Amino acid sequence: MWPLPLDCTVKDPLILITLCILFICLLKIRKLKNIIASEARRKLTPQLMLELILQSDTGKAGFLLKNESFFLARNIAIEDVALTLDDYGFKVNYTLRFEPVDFIKPREHISLKLKVLDKNNEFLPDVTEGIIPHLVSPFFKVRIHYTNIENLKLCVTFSKKRERFLVEEVKTLQ
Repeated sequence: MWPLPLDCTVKDPLILITLCILFICLLKIRKLKNIIASEARRKLTPQLMLELILQSDTGKAGFLLKNESFFLARNIAIEDVALTLDDYGFKVNYTLRFEPVDFIKPREHISLKLKVLDKNNEFLPDVTEGIIPHLVSPFFKVRIHYTNIENLKLCVTFSKKRERFLVEEVKTLQ
């Protein structure tokens, strides 16, 4: 055994080791408690999905927003999307502006209303009607801000690959 101070017994190092183990266990318990709390919050968050519809049965093309969870999504605001299209060799810059949505019920989907603006923020009605087929090839990101039933603010970022949108990130905002 190692040399001990004169007033130290064999029990003292064992008590010290036990205290260290107890401290490590308390840290692990705290970490697991935070994980459980974040999982509970995550389960209360609506899961939004975005889809680009090129043709539907009604003949209407556009963006479709789906709530694929069991919780209500409220105060849905979509950030403006800056977009550069190649129009017969010419680069044209547009901004896609979506109208806000009050709420989406669980398992519901809605068509988003879209306006196309030029670089001077002027509304282009002719371009708006025919832009959807031109949105297949360019890569762009869409950020959607929304709240859940507990007014927890969330932001989801979608990145578009061809006509599919993939969830890139979901964050909780303070």
